[in-house]
Amino acid sequence: MRITKLDGLRGIFCLMIILFHYKEDFLPSYLYNNFFIRESYLAVDFFFVLSGFVISYNYNTIKTIGEFITYIKKRFIRLYPLLLFSTTAFFLTDLFFNYFLPTYISTVEPFYALFKKYLDTIAFTNSTPILGNTFGMNPPSWSISAEMISYIIFGFSMVFIPKKYTRPFLMTIIILSAVFLIINGWLFEIKGDLSFLRGFISFNIGYFVWLFSLKKFKINNSLEFILPILFLFLLFISFNVTGLSKNIVSYAIIPLYFGFSVLTFLKTDGVLSKLLESKPLKFLGDISYSIYLNHFIILILVPEGIVTFLGLSKTNFHLILIFIISVTLIILYSFFTYKVVESRGASYLKKKLL
Repeated sequence: MRITKLDGLRGIFCLMIILFHYKEDFLPSYLYNNFFIRESYLAVDFFFVLSGFVISYNYNTIKTIGEFITYIKKRFIRLYPLLLFSTTAFFLTDLFFNYFLPTYISTVEPFYALFKKYLDTIAFTNSTPILGNTFGMNPPSWSISAEMISYIIFGFSMVFIPKKYTRPFLMTIIILSAVFLIINGWLFEIKGDLSFLRGFISFNIGYFVWLFSLKKFKINNSLEFILPILFLFLLFISFNVTGLSKNIVSYAIIPLYFGFSVLTFLKTDGVLSKLLESKPLKFLGDISYSIYLNHFIILILVPEGIVTFLGLSKTNFHLILIFIISVTLIILYSFFTYKVVESRGASYLKKKLL
């Protein structure tokens, strides 16, 4: 299922993730320290909510183990080509700098440590403690691990949990995951061991969004304009609180906000809906998965490379120019991987696995 305006939102939130990961040294301080940029990592939860909704819409009728296996194969086909490609590119780049340009990196790592992170990532385990407590080879890829684990738990609940207990089961997962992270949220900040729990919260909220979307009701189009204002307010609050209060915002309020937002856009057709369906945002939505997995390596290499090899001073004008070049390269490279790696890779795996 594809809903164009939700793809438009996917494109916007991908750009937010780029902003969050952009290095402090290469942005003017008034931008880097802005609450919007510093809290934009919370946009990841939108992807989980949207994924939970789409999966629930398409696969809520899974009943047998055979159907479950086919469902997992389809999800693997969707995620794996780009995950493998981007992780391998990151691994080879890390090897090159560790062995040939060690002065350009903060920490030189031995081969076995790099290879372990590589395996952790391509095995979908880098949001768990199975192969260590890092976020894997390509840091944003922790969420792909969490996504795959959420797929498995969802499919399991469809097949093995009696239908009358499905909702309580998934609600229990949401509540337990949220309570644990609210109390122990600092764990997520320093290692990837428990980050799959963050996926559980928002992904399963997406399931309940799907349930509510089945009901026949209409939401006033004017609510579309309240959503971005509310989002900015929540980011501002998150930026200005710490400890338990920040964890409540991060692991409870933000996921619920995204669930409400997705449901709202499903039930409205106002001005913002039409804007989100515009060709530029649809394009960004189409390549958003590639943007998400590609951006980190480009942000590591390009800004530093431009400053080093061109000898540019870090004036605000130069920094903004470098930022524009970096984002443009991310989009162009991601369009390439969308066409060549995602599409062709999926076609190849479909022939082999389905």
